[in-house]
Amino acid sequence: MLTRDQILDEAQRQKNALATMGRWRNWLFILTTLLLVLAVSLLRGGGAGFVWGILAAVLTGISFLLLLLVNLSIRNGHRNVERMLDSLQS
Repeated sequence: MLTRDQILDEAQRQKNALATMGRWRNWLFILTTLLLVLAVSLLRGGGAGFVWGILAAVLTGISFLLLLLVNLSIRNGHRNVERMLDSLQS
């Protein structure tokens, strides 16, 4: 069984990790947006730019999936911290 201080320490560490993941989410959102703009602009052109547009579109999809995964991790992490702190009140 963990002591109260250990639970509080772990909750604080998880909050710090969630803050870091929040910054990752922000950067992934920016990256996804930029890749989407790049993909659309390249796909509208012709020739060799079209191939680069397809690559940019694939990278946009991957970046978006990573964004969703990080967001889900943050949500689950907040729930975990809440459960830890609720267990102290019991």
